[in-house]
Amino acid sequence: MATLFVENLTVADFSYLHPKRGMVGESWLVDLELSGDLDDQGMVFDFGHIKKRIKQIIDDSVDHRLLVPVDNDQTTIAERDNATSLEWVYRGGTIRMVAPSQSLLLMPGPEVSKASLTLYLMELIQTVVPANVAEVRVVLREEDTGTAPFYHYSHGLKKHDGNCQRIAHGHRSSIHIFENGRRSRYWEKLWADRWEDIYLGTEEDLEGTYYIDEIPHHRFRYDAEQGHFELVIPEDHCYMVDTDTTVEQLAAHIAAQLADEAPGKHFRVRAFEGVGKGAIAEAGENLPGKTHSSWLSGASVI
Repeated sequence: MATLFVENLTVADFSYLHPKRGMVGESWLVDLELSGDLDDQGMVFDFGHIKKRIKQIIDDSVDHRLLVPVDNDQTTIAERDNATSLEWVYRGGTIRMVAPSQSLLLMPGPEVSKASLTLYLMELIQTVVPANVAEVRVVLREEDTGTAPFYHYSHGLKKHDGNCQRIAHGHRSSIHIFENGRRSRYWEKLWADRWEDIYLGTEEDLEGTYYIDEIPHHRFRYDAEQGHFELVIPEDHCYMVDTDTTVEQLAAHIAAQLADEAPGKHFRVRAFEGVGKGAIAEAGENLPGKTHSSWLSGASVI
């Protein structure tokens, strides 16, 4: 039996519900191994088909969704027509959501973890590989950022024509901040702490603030191409901006905030959106009254 492997097959960007942390944005790289007998081409499985079939099925089932563990006492779920409503009660408050069913992945088990998602993906991939493939192995891993700070955030982009419009999807993202041309771990750590397990909300989408069990919660609501979205989430797990939460706007926001907090200095921000991509913005002394942003592309993945 032969084995082939593909590293960095795709990056799954999603959010999930955690028993203590609430809604957590995540980005996991996907590595794949397939073992089986060689076919009449001398292959286990054509690499071209791996990209087309397996990457696509992972992206369609997990990417840009909210992953919900259904066998957990903290979860209440109701489905009607093509919409799903859920409630998740945790120590920080209550998360309530109404959204098209395609924007969630309801997973068996009491928690969402690398182990549970790995098992789910292995069973899913087994349905699309040829009969000669006897074993599928999946490895999920975070990007290795060394000791550099990172944060987990969730958001939704109602104007996006793809799956980014879903109100609860997220990323695990690095941030690089340069103060007067020198990288600053101080500012990077400050923003990583500020946006730890955060929901980034747009002022325009905020319908109101309400109390649930004496805890203030924000309620977001919007309509997008895929349908109607609502989200209730504890106020202290939110960070509000007055723009859409695209990575270009977020980079510009961070740069502008830094310039306000440390006047007389120049800042350059590289804000990542998940793995290997993001935006650059600059603000401060050398750029009075304005910021610049640009798209940042990292190494491509298969």
